[in-house]
Amino acid sequence: MEHVEGYDHQPGTHCGASALRNVTAYYGWRYTEAACFGIGGGAAFVLYEHPTDPWVTPRASPTWLERAFFERLGVPHTVGEGEDFETAWTEVTARVDEDDPVLLFLDPAPLEYLPERPTHLPPHVAVLVGYDDESVELADGAMETRQTVDRETLRTAWRHDGYLELDNEYLVVTRARRTEDGTDAAAAGLRQAATYMLDPLSIKRDARGPGEEGLPALRAFGDYLDSWPDLPEPARPVRAARRSINEHGDGAAFRGLFADALEELGQRTGLAHDLADRMAGVGRTWEQVAADLGAILEDDEPRPGAFEEAASRVADVADREEAIFEAIAAELGDAEE
Repeated sequence: MEHVEGYDHQPGTHCGASALRNVTAYYGWRYTEAACFGIGGGAAFVLYEHPTDPWVTPRASPTWLERAFFERLGVPHTVGEGEDFETAWTEVTARVDEDDPVLLFLDPAPLEYLPERPTHLPPHVAVLVGYDDESVELADGAMETRQTVDRETLRTAWRHDGYLELDNEYLVVTRARRTEDGTDAAAAGLRQAATYMLDPLSIKRDARGPGEEGLPALRAFGDYLDSWPDLPEPARPVRAARRSINEHGDGAAFRGLFADALEELGQRTGLAHDLADRMAGVGRTWEQVAADLGAILEDDEPRPGAFEEAASRVADVADREEAIFEAIAAELGDAEE
């Protein structure tokens, strides 16, 4: 099997941010996972609409994080998507031959090595670090060790036609150099996170599927919770929402990771010291929301009061996140993307 020589795989909290940390370490740069998450745009909130089901699925991190990270640091890279499998296979394996690790954007469902819990949402990011004619070796931040996947499984996982679409997408660094200042990149990432949550339509980034975004989506999520007891199968959207909040086992809608980003990057960008602590507190409340949803799933019959309690907690989260993102925007300004 051909391998990217010298690539060190380390697991992490977020698949994309941990992939960025490992790839940048391979090229000799030292970024923590939290810094990668913050520079890439950090916290987000999307409610994806299902074409056939009467509910929505939330997502708590941006789908553009990896691209934005390299753009902000001015790292030359290329993104491929929409090619047929054989063409994409030829492109990415050629990069491995050149000792370049390749980020792949995958549907996690066909990846049998992933545990049933915690769950993972598409696009799930893993790094291609080896291959032969019949299989690939993936460095996946959700796993402690590298994983071998057969070629046909990769073919299936490299596409997704559900509430968002994936089509043989990959990203690879083409020249290992940074052309932008790291502090400017940190400020840009935090600025975008704040602007996106406060005014999502002003951010020209693709969430990959139809649905609401930002704080309006977060508040709408609470409203949806109130209405779910009336659905024929309320457990299904509750289970999907709980999976999203607990993606990768984080349990806090990645707000704990974003709090770490604010702690680290805030020191470089002049943010108030209490913002990280406040976001960490929000993360703990997200954990309580996940626990509320877990309790609902244990009930034999839906109790409207339990849904109302969870919805009230989500409304509290929205108010507190709004205040934090307004403080970030007041200090760093609005994003111009």
